[in-house]
Amino acid sequence: MSAALVAYIDPGTAQNVFTGLAPYLAALGTLLVALLWPFRYVWSLARAAYARSSVVGRAATWLLIAALAGSVLAGGYLLLARGPRSATASTRNAPGAAATSLAPRVTSTGPKNAMYQRVIVLGMDGLDAGLTEELMAAGQLPNFARLREAGGYARLATSNPAESPVAWSSIATGTDPAQHGIFDFLYRSTQSYLPALSLRKSTGGWLGTKYTRARQRDGFWVHTSAAGVPTTVVRWPVAFPAEKVTGRFLAGFGVPDLTGGEGRYTYFTSAPIADDDPSKANVAPCTWDGQHTALELHGPLAGRNKETLVALDVSKTGDDRLQIRLPSGTAVEVALGQWSGWLPVEFSVGLGSKVRGQVKFFLTELSPALRLVTSPIHMDPVQQAFPLTQPPEYGRELREQLGPFHTLGMPEQVHPLSHGRYDYAAFLAECQAVTRERRAMLSLELERFDRGVLAFVFDTTDRLQHAFWATRDAQHPAYRAADAEKFGDVIPAAYREMDEVLGQVLARCDERTLLLVLSDHGFNAFRRAVHVNRWLVDQGLMKLKVPDGKPGETLFKDVDWSRTTAYACGFCSLYLNVFGREEQGIVDSVAGYPQGCDEIAARLKRWIDPESGQPVFKNVYRADALYPMGDNNVPTRPDLILGFNSGYRASWQTALGGAPLGTIEDNTSRWSGDHLIDPELVPGVLFSNRRLGKQQPQLIDICPSVLEALAVPVPAYVQGTSVFGND
Repeated sequence: MSAALVAYIDPGTAQNVFTGLAPYLAALGTLLVALLWPFRYVWSLARAAYARSSVVGRAATWLLIAALAGSVLAGGYLLLARGPRSATASTRNAPGAAATSLAPRVTSTGPKNAMYQRVIVLGMDGLDAGLTEELMAAGQLPNFARLREAGGYARLATSNPAESPVAWSSIATGTDPAQHGIFDFLYRSTQSYLPALSLRKSTGGWLGTKYTRARQRDGFWVHTSAAGVPTTVVRWPVAFPAEKVTGRFLAGFGVPDLTGGEGRYTYFTSAPIADDDPSKANVAPCTWDGQHTALELHGPLAGRNKETLVALDVSKTGDDRLQIRLPSGTAVEVALGQWSGWLPVEFSVGLGSKVRGQVKFFLTELSPALRLVTSPIHMDPVQQAFPLTQPPEYGRELREQLGPFHTLGMPEQVHPLSHGRYDYAAFLAECQAVTRERRAMLSLELERFDRGVLAFVFDTTDRLQHAFWATRDAQHPAYRAADAEKFGDVIPAAYREMDEVLGQVLARCDERTLLLVLSDHGFNAFRRAVHVNRWLVDQGLMKLKVPDGKPGETLFKDVDWSRTTAYACGFCSLYLNVFGREEQGIVDSVAGYPQGCDEIAARLKRWIDPESGQPVFKNVYRADALYPMGDNNVPTRPDLILGFNSGYRASWQTALGGAPLGTIEDNTSRWSGDHLIDPELVPGVLFSNRRLGKQQPQLIDICPSVLEALAVPVPAYVQGTSVFGND
C-alpha cells in the first residue's frame, strides 16, 4: 500500500490492532489486488495512448477498460453487499478540490529523531560563484550575504562534465554519472551511431509513445517519501515523467512539448526566406494581404504517423494588433512587439480522442510582411498528455491558482532569439513571465509547508546568462555596444531577483528548518565554437565518404565507419569506434583501446587555437579513470570527456555528429554564454543556514545532507557525504 495512504500508528496499538485484523485484511487485500491489477495495468497503457497512438489500438484499449471497469464495479458491489460499509471517508482528492486538499496524505512526519522538522532545497540554475561573490561584495545581494554570515557559504564543485542534466542528477542522487547514467545532454546509439537525448527515455508501440525516467538512481525524494516524510518537488530537472511522492511533484527540464520534442517554435511569415536562413525547419511560409490570412498549426502525430492540424484564422484588428481565432470561436489578441496570452488548442487523434495544449504568439511585423512567432505547443496541465504532475490533479490545482502556465521543460526559447525571429526585449519578457510563474508557485508551496521536504528549482537564471553574456563581455564576437547599454544589467538583475526570492524563503525559516541554496554550475563566455569532428578528420581519425573540401553532414551521414577510429557526439563526449561495441567498430577493445584513448587525449591537449594562441582544452579526461566501472560497454558513457578551456565550447554541429569545414570559428550567435567547459572553471554556489563542515563540497554531497538532516537512512550506493561533516 502506498505510504501516502498510511496513517501513523504507534507500535503498541499497531500490534493489538493488526493481530486481530490480520486474517481479514489479508483476505481483503488478496481480493482487491486480484480485482484491480488488470484494470490498473490497462489504465496505465491507456494514458500513454492519449498522447499519440493508432486508432485501432485506442479502440481496443477503451473496450478493455470498459469491460474491466464493469467487472471491478460488480465485484466491489457484491463484496460491499455482503458486509458492513466502511465508515472511513475516501482519501482521494476531487479534481476541483481547493489547495489544502492536496496536502500530503500522511500523518507521520518521518523519523522522530530527525534533527530538523523541515528541509528546503532551493536550486538556482547557473548561479556563478565568481559573479555571486562580486555582487555580494558590491552590496547587491544582501540576503545571500546575510545567509553566508549566519550560516555558511562555499563554492560548490560541479559535475564532470559541467552539464545541467549531469549536475542535477548528481545533486538528486548523491552519485556520479557512472551510477545515475547521465553523462551528457546527448549520447550515441552503439547500433546506429545516431545521437539520443539523455533527458528522458521513450518507447513506441501500438499504443503510442511511453516515457520513462532516464536517471538510473532514485532522487532523495524517493527515500524521504518511503520514510513517510511529506515531500514536495517543483521543477526539478531530469525528473520526467513526474514521480510519485508523499506530497506533490511538478516535473521540470526534460518535459517535452505536445509533439514530443524539446520545444519547436513556428515562424509564420509572408516575407521571402533567405538562402542562409539559420533554421528553415521552423519557417512556415504564408500569404498576407495586410488584413487577413489562414494558418495551420501542426500538432502531435496520430495513428499511422498521421499529421494533426489546428486551423488559425488571423485578422488585423487595429494598426498594431492581430486577432487569432480558432474554428470554435476562441480567440486571443496579440499586439506588435508583445506576447499574447495563452490560446488553448486541441488536436484530434482518432476515435473522438483529443489532446489538449496551449500556445502563445509574438508579433514582430505587420507591414509590409507578416512575421508571427508561435511558441512550442505546451502541454495542458489539466488534461495531461504525459505525466507532468503527481498526483495528476496537482496540475489542475496549479492551473486554478495561477492560470495557464508554461509546462515545457525549457520554456525560455533562446533559439528563436539566436535565429533572429525576435529581439532581446521579446526574450527577456518571456523569461520574466516564467520567473513570475515560478515565484507564484513558490509562494503557494511555502504558505502550506509545515514539515518535510520542499525542493524547488528556478532555472531562468541559466537561460538569461546563455543569451545575455555578450552584453557584459566586450571581447565577445557577439558584443554590441547598443545591446550592452540597454541590456547590460539583465544578468545582475536576475541575481538580485534571486536574492529577493531568498529573502522570502528566509522569512519562513526557523530553528527547525534547514535551508540549502545551491546552483548546479557556474558560467563563462562562449566565444569560439570548436568543430571536434572536423579536427578528427584532419587528424586522420575520422574518414568521410564525401570529397575533400566538403563538409560532413550532421547525424554522421557522411562518415565511413569502416575507416573511422574516433568520433564526437554531444557537447563534451568523444568515443572510440570500438570493435564489438559499436555496430561497425574497428578499434580493438583490449590492445587498441587504452593506447587510442591516451594518444587522442594527448593530441587534444596539444591543440592550440592559431588565432588566439590559447589551448583549446584545459583538460581531457579518460572516463574509465574518472568513473571506474569495470565495463567499457556501458552505452551512455563516453570514452573521453572534453574539458574545454575558457571561451571555447563544442559547436552545435559537433553535438549532432557533423563535421563542418574549419576547426574553430567565432561564435557570433546570441547564445553567447555557457558552462560546457572544464568543471574547474565553472563552480556553482552553496549557501546554508547551518555552518558547513566541508571546505570543498561537491554536488553529490547534497543528497546525503538532506537525508541525514531528516534521519532518513542514506542508501549504500550514495557516494557523497554530508556537507556538515569534515572533508
